[in-house]
Amino acid sequence: MKRSIALICAVCLIAAVFGGCASNKEENGKESSVISSAKNESSIAEEHAEDPTFVLDDTPVMVTETPMPDLTEVKAQYAEKEADISAMFEEISALKDAPCINITTESDYPVISKDSYVAGMIDVFNCDDAFKMTAAGGVKVRGNSSADQGDEKPYRIKFEEEQNMLGLHDGNAYKSWVLLRSYWNLGTDYTAQKLAKTIFDGKYYNTDIMFVNLYINGEYKGIYDLCEQNQAAVGRVDVHEPKKDDNSTEIGYLLEIDNYPDETHPFFVMDYEGAEAEDISGQKRKFVSAEYSIKSDINTQGQLDFIGNYTAGVFKILYEAAENDIAMKFDTAYNVVTADDMTPQEAVSAVIDLGSLADMLILEELVHNYDVGEGSFYMARDFSADSVYEKLTFLAPWDFNWAYEGNADGSYYACTFQPEVGKQDRSNPWFITAMKAEWFKDIVKARWSELSESGALRETAKNVIEDSGKLENDLGEDAWKIDKVVDIISFVYGRIDFLDDCWK
Repeated sequence: MKRSIALICAVCLIAAVFGGCASNKEENGKESSVISSAKNESSIAEEHAEDPTFVLDDTPVMVTETPMPDLTEVKAQYAEKEADISAMFEEISALKDAPCINITTESDYPVISKDSYVAGMIDVFNCDDAFKMTAAGGVKVRGNSSADQGDEKPYRIKFEEEQNMLGLHDGNAYKSWVLLRSYWNLGTDYTAQKLAKTIFDGKYYNTDIMFVNLYINGEYKGIYDLCEQNQAAVGRVDVHEPKKDDNSTEIGYLLEIDNYPDETHPFFVMDYEGAEAEDISGQKRKFVSAEYSIKSDINTQGQLDFIGNYTAGVFKILYEAAENDIAMKFDTAYNVVTADDMTPQEAVSAVIDLGSLADMLILEELVHNYDVGEGSFYMARDFSADSVYEKLTFLAPWDFNWAYEGNADGSYYACTFQPEVGKQDRSNPWFITAMKAEWFKDIVKARWSELSESGALRETAKNVIEDSGKLENDLGEDAWKIDKVVDIISFVYGRIDFLDDCWK
């Protein structure tokens, strides 16, 4: 009930600020407005001091954070049995080829909760000496549906102090890391993240990833993917987070389309202005609203209102350009107004990093991520003075459990409407809308041709097979999972052939 009320309120908020796409103007003739303290326009608040639409709500947003556990006892317990643990590591190292991680929990408590961390000591071994480590931290189950399916659980590690793990991300140290279960098909996330690394080519963030053997209290859990936490952090998604007393909107925001919003992160609802669109395959449908969670720190309701309304404004600019060939822009007060001084493409390019949108579309189309419009779809925008995201930038791809489904050839997926399942619609309005514009198609085709002709995608796919093949000994009786990786790569090769026909 609480969530339903929150969703209704959020929809009403954005609906109150924006008119529908079918009409750019309100009934009273005024242009639709976005509440903001505009960057480099400090006089705006004074100019509109009597205008209530410029009053930012300083009400604190309520966020439920998972506290770190007391690590004193687990450190003491670990010290008492460290010799036995070291002997166990030697035995394991004689049997396994891939790096190993063991989590020793306080009093051997099981890690079963998503809501609380268990105190633990995390060891990395069976690797180069430079990467071996022992550090204290908290461990908990992470994820949503994946956390509730079977005995294999995904985990989040939060160290007491920043640590690097196995040289990932150029050796940079962070507190938060993730262990994803590899499932029966082993290569879903691994393949997608390796392809993302190739496609993004260092321009946009995505996690590093590595196969590891995971143990908890000496009990083998299987092959896992060690990867990074999608978060606001230097070197990850580098948005400026505000200090506790900073109520301005000139900060950074990391957003996620989130089908599991909750009290751990503030969120708003995007109704995509109730717009109806026809995708490039000829399907016509009304966009379904979606929740957007703020995955970076914010302090006030005003900051939440601002980024919600700003994001809606960016989509409006994209929609009008792609669907109606109309150029619109933000004025200095972040009102969405007609842009007579630019083309529709220039208008969209002013607010969206089109390279990031094209790269993300190529990735999601290549692997057919059926979940791409429902959740785990990230974007960033930073309004601070030293911003590295001066436009809405799409990045940090995540969660490919629903990928590699259907036929490899014969149809588009990510940039078309997807089949509705009950009340769920996993279609992605950003991709569907952008691909209606011929100039954006040209950007995608040019980028695809560059990637395809270089052979980099096929080389990456081949390397994934080689990486999984090295796990044969570690997998033991589960070595059949390597064949499932081969199936995934066969799908990817088929998609490359299909997209070559479409985009080259």
